[in-house]
Amino acid sequence: MPDFRALLQLDVAALEAFADEWASVHRKLKEARSGFHDGVVSPLHKDHWQGEAGRAAQKYCDRIQMDFDALDDEVKALQKFLDTEADGGAGRGGVKGLAGLKRRAENLQEEAMGAGMTITDSGDVEMAPVYGPESPESGKLAEERQRTADALEKRVRTLLADAAEDDEWLAKSLKVIFGTVDNFETENRKFDVVEATAKDRKVHNQLNNVAAYFAVVKGWPTAAGLVQHYLDASGKPVEVEPQQMMDEIPAFKQDVAGTLDSDVRKRGDGPFSTEWSSTAPDPADGDSSTEWYYALNHFQYRLVGEKEGDEITYHVEVKKRYDWGIPSEHRATVSGGGPGPMGMDLEQADIAHLHSAGTARDFDVSGSSDEMTVRS
Repeated sequence: MPDFRALLQLDVAALEAFADEWASVHRKLKEARSGFHDGVVSPLHKDHWQGEAGRAAQKYCDRIQMDFDALDDEVKALQKFLDTEADGGAGRGGVKGLAGLKRRAENLQEEAMGAGMTITDSGDVEMAPVYGPESPESGKLAEERQRTADALEKRVRTLLADAAEDDEWLAKSLKVIFGTVDNFETENRKFDVVEATAKDRKVHNQLNNVAAYFAVVKGWPTAAGLVQHYLDASGKPVEVEPQQMMDEIPAFKQDVAGTLDSDVRKRGDGPFSTEWSSTAPDPADGDSSTEWYYALNHFQYRLVGEKEGDEITYHVEVKKRYDWGIPSEHRATVSGGGPGPMGMDLEQADIAHLHSAGTARDFDVSGSSDEMTVRS
């Protein structure tokens, strides 16, 4: 967890320079990949190597080429990730990310010094003693200085909490961004392109246990069913009921109402279709929201219908690609659920690799509600 001094001394430019260096790695990988394709893969396929050995050689070289592509995707993602972490955007000169945290620390430090106060490494605000003759106003002045110090310290604590959250996200992301030996090739996102490993079989069993935990212990049929459908590897689309989702996910219902107010009600008469927007359940809203959080997390929705005067007739559509994070997406690990033997953390790229190995399969989730009518 970074302290206040660490934020003041943060060298954002060094992180941006480090990100820039990965651009040269990307160029070298592209050159190596091109040379391997032209010098090995292309002649191998052109000569139509026959027999089992020939087919094995072609398959092996194709896999190497896929590994070049996977590594390059991860390098590009790392460069972008570091740039964004540095200042909130590609390139330099942004005011978000670590640069934004440092600037906030500098502003607080300057404000404290101007008020005759200091900020400790741990975030405490200390007041320098004031010397001078006592006066009837001295008590009021002391109270006012204390209020200033308390307000300043509250902002420092908020800054340190934001920095700790960012630091944790950075540590988790860098840990998984290049994947492992077992999940490295998930970048390809093609189905059944690699042989299943012992690690794949272990992850498959663990995820199957998670589905059982959701169904039996938690009583979450939707979350359990979607996990099991992924493991069944059919890839068939799954339909959900947006009306049920609105009933069970307060945050989604609120977002739909917000779209009606901020978009649809301001339109002229006639048919309409809003842009796809992102929404997500908030587990703090209760058990049903928590189930949908584990079932889908974020998903997309839009409103489609017709407006005539003060009457709006519409339905809600939702969609989601049910997949798991590949290494370059550096999505955080997910909890396997439950205390005791069910408590486990699964890296998302390991789960995604089941798709590459053909033992699970990504699929589309979608649904459309019944028609509804409201008045402006």
